[in-house]
Amino acid sequence: MASADVAERAETGTTLTKFTINLVRRAVRALEVATQVTGDNRTDTFNRAIQVYAYIVKAEDEGKSVFIVGPDGSKERLLLT
Repeated sequence: MASADVAERAETGTTLTKFTINLVRRAVRALEVATQVTGDNRTDTFNRAIQVYAYIVKAEDEGKSVFIVGPDGSKERLLLT
């Protein structure tokens, strides 16, 4: 039942769930960088980061590779798992 509730919230986007988390310094610095670069607030940054993380780990789980392509065409493989 809980997974259906989560799926419903994900689809509608109308229900908020509050979390309290503890971050290591490295994560705090990364959060600061992300909010400065994007201009988003912390909540929006976390929401987007979790979605991107889920997308990448799902792709890796399916045997896919994710790359960052530089302006010069150089490729760097992104590995999370």
